[in-house]
Amino acid sequence: MRITKKNIFKEIDKRNYLEVLKSDLVDKVKDNDGYTPLHELAWNGIKEVLHHPSVDKVKDKDVWTPLHWLAWRDFLTKEDLRERFPWYKKEIKNIWIAVEEIVNTTKSIQFILEDS
Repeated sequence: MRITKKNIFKEIDKRNYLEVLKSDLVDKVKDNDGYTPLHELAWNGIKEVLHHPSVDKVKDKDVWTPLHWLAWRDFLTKEDLRERFPWYKKEIKNIWIAVEEIVNTTKSIQFILEDS
């Protein structure tokens, strides 16, 4: 099945998650709320979303990323964050705080701060 702008959310409903994740539309097709298929996959607990390059970048109108949704819905562990964001060197006591810092700190800035 070819993923298109018109059928991408239907494919998620069909649980065709991996095909949707492979699509170059997964982080670009937006509704009026800035919600993308990547957000929808995170909402549904599809942890493979964590490995998508836009998981911490594409934001909805409330400035939430798919990473936020994974954390909010308790689909994210400390180990998941460590594996995906090895540059985040702080001790993770609270997943939500770590997610906020990861989303609001670019990787390059983090490296500069570590080297100081």
